[in-house]
Amino acid sequence: MQDEVETFLVFVAIAIAFAGGSIVLNRLLGARRRRSYLQATTYECGEEAEGEAQIDFPTQHYTFAIVFVAVDVLGFVLALWGLTFRGANSSWYPVSIAAAFTALAIAGIYYALSGETRWVV
Repeated sequence: MQDEVETFLVFVAIAIAFAGGSIVLNRLLGARRRRSYLQATTYECGEEAEGEAQIDFPTQHYTFAIVFVAVDVLGFVLALWGLTFRGANSSWYPVSIAAAFTALAIAGIYYALSGETRWVV
């Protein structure tokens, strides 16, 4: 057990040394900074920015993507649960845990969708 902890700490020390060394060497050996008035503007292929960059972007697509991922995860977890407890003696405990998890996931999906007033299908 002690050897595993020491190995982990050695790997953490190597990772920290590599990250810190990379940052320091980049600052020492990197290209000089060039200042330009264009750095404070919106980048549009090197051209001067024109007009307003803010648009009304529909967010319903992201909501549906998140709900799709949530349902996928729910199905994956329930499939693994079914494979794990298929040899159980039909105990009520694993079934109640799966039912509670499913109810919690469905409540979260309902909460995510309850804020949507417009539906894009």
